[in-house]
Amino acid sequence: MKSIMSSQKVAVLTELERKRKSVEQLLLKLESYLYEPQTHSCFEKKQSLKTTINRTANSTDSLMTILKMNDISIMESMDDIERQMEECYELELEVASYMLNR
Repeated sequence: MKSIMSSQKVAVLTELERKRKSVEQLLLKLESYLYEPQTHSCFEKKQSLKTTINRTANSTDSLMTILKMNDISIMESMDDIERQMEECYELELEVASYMLNR
């Protein structure tokens, strides 16, 4: 029998999904012709950001999959959730910095 997810779990999953979509948008922005690298160091930074974006997206997907399991509680995964939220936030800051300093 399938148990109903708690409202706290639904809220966390919704926030993680929002972060996942935000990460996708970062990749789309980074791929824009407006942010083409002009120097070798900018090219390397862009490649590094793309790698980090893909890694973050994959880890967010994995965490959401784990949390969707009915026998996993939010409290058991709180450290992972907080770490993932922080990673997404830091990535947003790094991409913004790249775009401004390019």
